[in-house]
Amino acid sequence: MKYIKQEECYLIRLYKDEDLFSALEEFAVAEELSAGMLKGIGALKEVELGFYHLETKTYDRKEFNGDFELLSLDGNLSYLDGRPFFHIHTVLGDEDFSCKGGHLFRAKVAVTTEIYFFPITQRIERKMDEEIGLNLLSLPDAFSRCGIKG
Repeated sequence: MKYIKQEECYLIRLYKDEDLFSALEEFAVAEELSAGMLKGIGALKEVELGFYHLETKTYDRKEFNGDFELLSLDGNLSYLDGRPFFHIHTVLGDEDFSCKGGHLFRAKVAVTTEIYFFPITQRIERKMDEEIGLNLLSLPDAFSRCGIKG
């Protein structure tokens, strides 16, 4: 992994065979990041995607082998149990020009992956929401500043 910072944005380049989540967590720790948003393109392999079912509070998970064009990677950084946590969704394209997408559980870089990261200065934590069954962003201060009760 290599990255540069320009004003308030980072540009990250991940190399072939790097684990996407391990590299991003290493980046977050090295830069002492509090939270942020990310977008990316490139290529991935050894991908595991998920689809969440609210009624059962469970994910259907599916592994995809082979190389895929990374058409869209969108997500955020927050903290869960004191550690950096990247919540990422993605759309992948295959050689038949078909798309697959969902919650990204794991992936390795197939060729390269290029990510823009936009930091947020306030540390954002995740907390369990029993109704939803997931660790959701906890934003009480942000809600109160906007006049919304959270």
